[in-house]
Amino acid sequence: MALSATATTILERMERNRGYQMEELRAFAPDLSVDAIQDVMRELWVKRYVERFGYTGWRRERSTSPAEIAHGYDDHPSHLAGHGGRAASKPSVKPEDLFDHSEFEGMFK
Repeated sequence: MALSATATTILERMERNRGYQMEELRAFAPDLSVDAIQDVMRELWVKRYVERFGYTGWRRERSTSPAEIAHGYDDHPSHLAGHGGRAASKPSVKPEDLFDHSEFEGMFK
């Protein structure tokens, strides 16, 4: 789904990884009420373009869900380029590899 025009305008004016309080966001859209700006920020938050910052603030940082990463939909800028948008694969660890069974062999005979 596409962003609303107001959400796109506010997002374009926000700097990455910088926190914004409500007063600063109102400067980007002075014709909107505080409630309307909150609605726009929720729209951006739901679509993972911004994250909460403090109690009432917002920060532009695109996040991804584990489902997006697992299905290859991850386009987060902090992940490595040239790997199909995904970080390099890590070796899998089995739960039984995390536990030293030899210490308890005598208990289960």
